[in-house]
Amino acid sequence: MKELFYTPARTISGSRVMIRGEEAHHIFKVKRHRRGNRILVTDGEGSEYKVLITSASDSLVEGRIISTLRKPREPLVEVTLAFGIIKAPRIETLFEKCTEMGVSAFQPLVTSRTVPEWEEEKKVPRFERIIVSAMKQSLRSVAPQILPLLDLRDFLTTISNYDHALVAWEEARHQLRERLTKRRVRRLLVVIGPEGGFALDEVDALLKAGAKPFSLGLRRLRSETAALAALANVYSLYDA
Repeated sequence: MKELFYTPARTISGSRVMIRGEEAHHIFKVKRHRRGNRILVTDGEGSEYKVLITSASDSLVEGRIISTLRKPREPLVEVTLAFGIIKAPRIETLFEKCTEMGVSAFQPLVTSRTVPEWEEEKKVPRFERIIVSAMKQSLRSVAPQILPLLDLRDFLTTISNYDHALVAWEEARHQLRERLTKRRVRRLLVVIGPEGGFALDEVDALLKAGAKPFSLGLRRLRSETAALAALANVYSLYDA
């Protein structure tokens, strides 16, 4: 079974790769790779390397790059998922599963109905570890970025930066697939509300800023479920 390992771009110099810490331990102790073995390594920034191991230990694996691919399994459209922050562990599920689906970036939002505190210094490093693990699991070469937390009012000014913007709303008349244009877009924004959804004035503000409302059906979904359902629709069209 194909397996992908991760090391930050700063540990790659020319054709030389140095993998340290837990990832080196995993390669050497768990997967039992040794000198002369070939492995796949990504830097999380879009490059995937075939690497020949030149030395290996529990704390350091060194190798030489044999070949390089750029974004071999990345989606054709860059999707930013904006979402009202939700409680753990569901927010961790959102980061993990949406990374596996192909999201390019996460935009956490503060809305009138968000309750949990963000605690960036404490929680974001954990979220980033979850994202890296999901990236490797899904054989991706890009670790989605967690963008700085924004208040919804400030977020509205960024909507025009995208080719197409969509917001999930239970009262929308159009299903998501009706809102997806068959014209290729490069940057797509998908907006999901927090637990309890968006307030009506927030929906109005999003629509005035250019987002198009869509429905995911008759049943009420949790935020992380709505995100996955929306992404499945998006990638079924744009990854085809």
